Amino acid sequence: MSINDITPEQWNKGQKNQSDPVNHPAHYTTSKIECIDYLEDNLAEGFSYFLEGNVKKYLHRFRYKNADPIEDLKKAQWYLNRLINELQK
Repeated sequence: MSINDITPEQWNKGQKNQSDPVNHPAHYTTSKIECIDYLEDNLAEGFSYFLEGNVKKYLHRFRYKNADPIEDLKKAQWYLNRLINELQK
């Protein structure tokens, strides 16, 4: 299953029990509602700006981290996909 093939909500439901540092980091999935879903509900119209900011953050820092730069690019891609889905609603 790819995030590009389904909605973010379907992805979240299908991935709840799997730890994935890009799509479902363990530290964001420990409660009943995933952090991204809480933010979407809480930020309302500002949610798209949050998503855009995260795309920019990961694109800015991928070259400078000692960690895996590909992981940051995948995170930027995840937030961009989520932003696209948000704007298509």
